[in-house]
Amino acid sequence: MYAEDLPSPELVDQEVTRWKLKYDREPESQRPNTPASSLKECDRDMYPNLHVLLRLACTLPVTSCECERSASALRRLNNYMWASMGKDRLSSLALLHIHYRKHVDLDSVVDVFAKKHARRMELDCLFYPD
Repeated sequence: MYAEDLPSPELVDQEVTRWKLKYDREPESQRPNTPASSLKECDRDMYPNLHVLLRLACTLPVTSCECERSASALRRLNNYMWASMGKDRLSSLALLHIHYRKHVDLDSVVDVFAKKHARRMELDCLFYPD
C-alpha cells in the first residue's frame, strides 16, 4: 500500500530481517515495544524503508475516536460562536477543548495576553471624582 512512499521498496524484507536480528540479542525488556520507541531507535541511514514505515505507523490513528472527537468539538464550537470569532480563535478554542486534560497555567496565559495587548486604563476618575 505504501510502496510509493518508500525509498527502495525491494529492500524492505532485508531491512526487517536485519532489524529482527539486531533485537534478537537484546533482552525483551530493552526492545522497543511501540512504533514511537522503535522510530527513536531506527537509524535512518541503515533502515531507510523501515524508518518511513515507522513514521507512517506513528501518524496513522489507531481508531477514529480522536478524529471524531476533534470534528464534533469543532462543530459544537462553530455552532455556538460561529458569527463572533475568526479562524485563529476558533482553532485555538478547539485545541483547548480537544486537549482538555493538558494543564494550562492561567496566570501565565494572563501574563502573555497582558504583554501582547497592553492597555492603560484611566483610573483617575475612580479615585478623584469630579
